[in-house]
Parts: sequence; structure tokens; C-alpha cells
Amino acid sequence: MRKPHLSLLLAAILLGWLPVVSLWLNPPPLIGDEAYYARVPVEMRERGDWIVPYFNGEPRYKKPPLMYWLVALSQSIFGENEFASRLPSFMAVVLTGLLLIWFGFRLGVAELGLWAATAFFLNPMTAILGNWGAPEATLCFLITASVLFGFLWLFDETDLKWLLLSGIAAGLGVLTKGAPGLILPSIVLFPIAIWKSLKRQKTETMQVEAKKTFGQLALWLIACFVVAAPWFIAVWVREGEKFWQVFLWREHVQRVAEPMEGHRGPFWFYLPIVWLLFLPWSIQLPNAFVTAFKNRLTTFDRSLLDTLMAWWAASIVILFSLIATKLPHYIFPAFPALAWLAASQAQRNLSKGEFWLGFILGVLPVPFLLYGFFVGLQAYQEFLQKFGFKASGELEVMKLAAYLLLLGFLSVPLAWLFPAVVQFLGGQKFKPQRVLLVSGVLLTAMTLVAISKLVHASGGHDAIKLWTESQHIATFGSDTEWTVFYAKRPVPMLGRDREQLLNFLAKYPNAAILARVDFAPVLKREGLNLTRFGIWCVALQSEKKR
Repeated sequence: MRKPHLSLLLAAILLGWLPVVSLWLNPPPLIGDEAYYARVPVEMRERGDWIVPYFNGEPRYKKPPLMYWLVALSQSIFGENEFASRLPSFMAVVLTGLLLIWFGFRLGVAELGLWAATAFFLNPMTAILGNWGAPEATLCFLITASVLFGFLWLFDETDLKWLLLSGIAAGLGVLTKGAPGLILPSIVLFPIAIWKSLKRQKTETMQVEAKKTFGQLALWLIACFVVAAPWFIAVWVREGEKFWQVFLWREHVQRVAEPMEGHRGPFWFYLPIVWLLFLPWSIQLPNAFVTAFKNRLTTFDRSLLDTLMAWWAASIVILFSLIATKLPHYIFPAFPALAWLAASQAQRNLSKGEFWLGFILGVLPVPFLLYGFFVGLQAYQEFLQKFGFKASGELEVMKLAAYLLLLGFLSVPLAWLFPAVVQFLGGQKFKPQRVLLVSGVLLTAMTLVAISKLVHASGGHDAIKLWTESQHIATFGSDTEWTVFYAKRPVPMLGRDREQLLNFLAKYPNAAILARVDFAPVLKREGLNLTRFGIWCVALQSEKKR
């Protein structure tokens, strides 16, 4: 590998991720599922129980424990804070990029591996999930490890250590998020292994070849189950059928069969997700997939590497497209393969047709995002007005975040257009690597800054500060689980039950109630005084009411 390329790409990655330092020094509040993965490890330590996860004093059967264990380790070193809770996700992203680099060195395409890692690091999806304390980044790392080790085994079936390592990584994936840890690498590797067996030109009969292949795949499954099964057995013995009713039936069967919590979408839901959240590299993907699937599948060797990566990405996206519940981060395990394909395509000289296709794919999001930002800001003000509030200082922060995001996305077509036009007018061929690198740095940095500002603008930290000053606290409404981590104790969650609210206030007249602003009318009707912080409000009883 040429040293200028190595230093250039490392500098670009560091520059794109530079805003992470600000996120560490002034972390935004935990949001969504982050609350569970930050609080459960605390309760594990308090209970001295590392087998059954508990949240807010109740068993939480939804997810396996590996992410909880990793966060617990991080918190034991750095304390119970946002940085420690998000660090495992950041490290998982770093390790995924290093895996791509290592894989490139292993196969003699070191420069391609480094460019693939660069593409994986410098896009909005990786920037967001690498700083989100949920298991998506960790699962992506383990799926990547399983698939890449599996590829090495497929290139040399006599070296079974790669097969075993692939199965072990899949087992750890199961301990991270359940069935996806097993299913995702198997839908990538198993069809390739079977196809290779059928295409092999040897003297052995097809029956012997099939037995050999299926025996090796069985060994892969055994390695996976040896890693994952002990925890499931331990929980089953202790908790019985109620564990399987939640973990297997609700979190797997129902999530596949019907949309959970309103997370639905059409079959093509993930195509715009890949397009927008893998920019700027996604503008290379149409040509990359065409090139990859043009390969003649006559023999199995390393010349098929792009085809294998295309199959990896396509199989995961298609699988989740068939599932009823759809969320953008589900397809993150396809991003390392997409990064490899985009990096491989970026090494080639583009025709004018390919150049203009890339420009169109890069510029199209800009007007939609501009319209979306305008509509979103207007909708936020109307949302607050509907519940009797007026937008204040957070609106300016939201506008700044919107402008930063728009600037990041606008950098894609601008960086693509001007150097390319100069090269074409000069009769030179256009290789888009460095152009994508520049826009990747800008888009990643702007995404990190904008997301941080938006989460801060939500008002969570200020609301928690006032709320926890009271001796007795509770939450009302939905999506308040994140508060338990900051309360550092069990929190009564009253849901939407007005009777529970009245009973709690009668028992604790000085209690503070935290709720989202859309539940404010109920609190106001009970005569509570409300203080708003972004989308949250804290309610206290008036002196007269007490």
C-alpha cells in the first residue's frame, strides 16, 4: 500500500469523526433503547445477578445479555455516564473498520480494504450508530467477523479454524440480539457453500461432496450453539416459559409477522435508507452491483470477491424487506459489504453516463431535505402550540442543526460536480475516490454535530435536573424509560392511567412528574404547574393544591 494513501485516509477518518470529542465532553442525553442498555448493567451489579437482565426492578427478557455485559465493563472503568454507556458501540464500529482493513491485507488487496473501511466510517448511518448506546454496532461487528471468517474458510476449506471462528462470532451475535446473530451470517454463507459444492469439479460423487459441505456447516452451527446456548439454558431454568413467551414469541415471531409499535413500511423501505444514510458512497452502488453480478459464476476464487460482497448486502436487505417490522438500523450489518462494493467501484474510471448518474443520486436528496427541514420545523412549532406551549431557544438550535445537515448533504453533489467537470473538459478520465472522500468527511462531521445539537435541544438534561430535585418522582405517558438511568433508582411509570396519577399525587403531594409535552393537557387538568424543557415537561403541584 502506498503510504500517501494510508496517511490521507487515516487523516480523513479522524477529521470526519473529530466532533466525537465534543460528544464525549458534552454528551447528549440517552435516548430510546439506550436507556435500557445503560440502566440494566447498573441493576445487574446491584443485584449481583449477571444472568437475568432487570430494568426498573422488573425482568427484561427482550434481549440477550452480551451488550449489557460490555456496557457494565465500560461503566466499571469510566463510571455510570453517557460516555461509558456508548463506548462499546464506538469500539464496535472501530473494530469493524479494522476487520475490513485486515481482510484486505489477508487477501492481498490492502488498499481496497483501507478504502472499504474509510467508506464504512464516513457515512451518516455509521456516525449515528457508532455513538448510540444500543446493540446495532456490536451486532454489525460480529456479523462482519462471522461473514469474513466464513469467506476465508470458503476460499480454503482445509483450514477449519476460520469456520470455527465464524461460528463463534455468530454465537456472540446471538448473545447480542438473538436470532439475527445466527440468521444473518447463515443466509450469506450457507448458500455460497452449497453453490460451491455443486460447482466443484472433482472425482468425488455429488453425494460425498454434499455430505462434506453439510458436515462443515453443521460444525459451524455447533460452534455457534456452544457459545450461545448456555445463557439461554440458564435463563430458561430460572425463569421458565415466561422468558420464551417474551423473547421468542413477541420479539421474534410477532416482530416478523406484524409491525411492532407502528414500525411498518413498504417492501422498498430500505432502498431510500441506503441511498440517504450511506451517502456519499451510495451513489456508486448501482454501478457496483451491476459490475459485481456481471461476473461469471463458473469457478470459485477471489475474483468473485465483489460478487460475494454484493450477495452479502443484498441478502440482508432483502430479508429485512420481507419482515413486517421495519427500522432503518436493521440493515446496518449490510454496510460493511456496501462499503467494500463502493470502494471497489470508486477505484474504476467512470464513463460520462456513470458520472451523471452519480451526480443525480447525489443532488436529488437536497431539495427533499430542504423541504423536509422547513416542514419539520413548522410541525414542531405547531406541535407545541397544540398543547399550549411556544417554541423558545431550542428552535434556533434546531435551525442550526438543519442547516449543518443540509450543508453536509449539499457537499456530495458539489464535491462530485466541479472536479469531474474540470477533468472531463481536460480530456482526463474521472476516478471518484478522492471526491467521495472529501464529501464523506464533511457529511459525517456535519451529521455528528447536527445530531448532537438536536438531541440536546430536546431538553432532556434540563428536565432531568429539575425532576430529580424532588424526593418523590414518577413519569406519566409513554417513552419515559430513559429517565430511570438518570434517577439512579426505580421509577414509578404511571403510563397513561389518570387514576394511577391521582393516587400517586395523593400519596406524595410534593412529587415531581416528568412527561412529554403531548401529555401536558392531562397534567394541567389536575392543576399541576408545568415547566417545559424542549419536548419534555416537569409537573409540580401548586402550594394551594398541596
